[in-house]
Amino acid sequence: MNWCRDFEFQIITLEWERIFLHFDIKSNYPGTPEFVFAKFGRNVVNQKQVQQNGAEPILELEIRETVPLKPYKKEGNVYSFTVNITTANGREFLENGQWRIAAMVPEGFCVTSTTTELGYGLDSLSRIFRYGRGKYAYNLSFSLTCFDGENLELYFNSYFMITNKKWRKRKYIKEAFTPLGKLKRAYMFTVIWMIRMFYHVMAAITPKNGTRILFMTETKDYLWGNLKYIDDRIKERGLDRDFKLSYSCRRAVGEHTSVLSWVKTVFQIARQDFVFVDDYAPLFGFFKLSKKTKLIQVWHAGEGFKSVGYSRFGKAGSPFPSQSCHKAYTYALTGSANLITVYEEVFGIERDAFLPVGMPRLDDFLDEEKIQAFKSDFYKEHPNFLGKKIILFAPTFRGTGQKVAYYDYDKLDLKAIYEFCGKDYIFLVKMHPFVSEAITIPKAFQDRIYDFASYPNINDLYYITDLLITDYSSNYYEYALMKKPVLFYTYDREMYELTRGVHRSVKEAGPGKVCDTFEELMEALRKEDYEVEKIDRFVEENFGEYDGHACDRVIDQILLQK
Repeated sequence: MNWCRDFEFQIITLEWERIFLHFDIKSNYPGTPEFVFAKFGRNVVNQKQVQQNGAEPILELEIRETVPLKPYKKEGNVYSFTVNITTANGREFLENGQWRIAAMVPEGFCVTSTTTELGYGLDSLSRIFRYGRGKYAYNLSFSLTCFDGENLELYFNSYFMITNKKWRKRKYIKEAFTPLGKLKRAYMFTVIWMIRMFYHVMAAITPKNGTRILFMTETKDYLWGNLKYIDDRIKERGLDRDFKLSYSCRRAVGEHTSVLSWVKTVFQIARQDFVFVDDYAPLFGFFKLSKKTKLIQVWHAGEGFKSVGYSRFGKAGSPFPSQSCHKAYTYALTGSANLITVYEEVFGIERDAFLPVGMPRLDDFLDEEKIQAFKSDFYKEHPNFLGKKIILFAPTFRGTGQKVAYYDYDKLDLKAIYEFCGKDYIFLVKMHPFVSEAITIPKAFQDRIYDFASYPNINDLYYITDLLITDYSSNYYEYALMKKPVLFYTYDREMYELTRGVHRSVKEAGPGKVCDTFEELMEALRKEDYEVEKIDRFVEENFGEYDGHACDRVIDQILLQK
């Protein structure tokens, strides 16, 4: 049976009355459909081609299991339902799993969508029903996905839970229910146990004297950003004579790494008095650091809108409640005191662990001599840019992570952008490094539109940028310090906020005009309507008295304990 997209079935209301769940579905279907709770799966249509020549898999949505669902009335084009959750499946509850409502019609099956208004209120609609003296619970919660890129689809998450007395130990080793799953679980447990034992042995035989520093990144194979600035400043002050500096730079998150690489990294960590990291480093969830070693998270970003860490708790990609690597930090740096609340939610650690010292990589950000030197070198390399205004387009990726990251280039009309640029503008496209597919720029447009994805440091590009266009990325944070205009092009804003999750709405908090359509973006460009008054307010709230000495504060407070 095929997925039919010709008709709309939309859940428009959802509410509880004790164990009764009421909802209405609005439809434009002219006949009489049959409704079901359905479990879906994805089937690879071209399985043979994938196996034979490595073709890209084509996924097809298919129904795996159904439970009948009948409306109790119909008025016009609206169907009304009341589900007694104790008799949702005959006289039984729905089984464990994720269910969606589907309408079965002669043309195929139609997946119900829902409204964004209802989507924003879903968190308050989840229910937990305890029984068995609190040892057990039935949980019916709701979540959203966007399978076709246009419609919000509502999941009914039906699960029976049991008290987890070992919740502090359930970290990276998830429960397994199949023989193969249990074998993989045993293998992972063994590997983590060996890493843990190796660390503790090495840490025990290495005396700590307060002088060893490790700069560590698990996402890049070179030192960059905040780590590099702190490292450089230590050397500028001559403190590398008092401290022994070492480095661990590797692409480990989401990548396959050798056993030797793991051994080397754990050995380095075990010897340190101070470890500085700049991003997610899951290794620190595998063992408990020595009390004599301080772990400092300098974080790579300023402040973005998209949810990460514990701000995603309860959503896809949620960290475990105990001993996540984020909870291992001794200190975490923030750009200002106002940002502590944001990162307190992200890392799940207490407020006292945050040091609002400023962002180290912005220490010489506004240094006029540095800016002029960069401009001179840049325009020598790109003389055709001289005398023109530069627009930097730098959005974040879509998708759940690095392996599936993408950007929908169809949302950009390059012809319209090219015509707007005329003789006055240059348009630079700097995609997020996770996006492996490069933008295709027709040859006729390549004298005004340029792919700058491979440019190493986006911060340097801010010096020659007159207007930044971004979306949910944190790159606007540093750029705002220059008090130049920002536009937010958020063609999927409601979908992104409801499925990916955000700290706060970009519409409410973005320091610039927010454009939800490409037409709105072009209109803002033509009229130079950037809502620049928001920038000044943002800088005042988030940077305070910026003085360009964050590195010195890090060194003095953490290493020298002044």
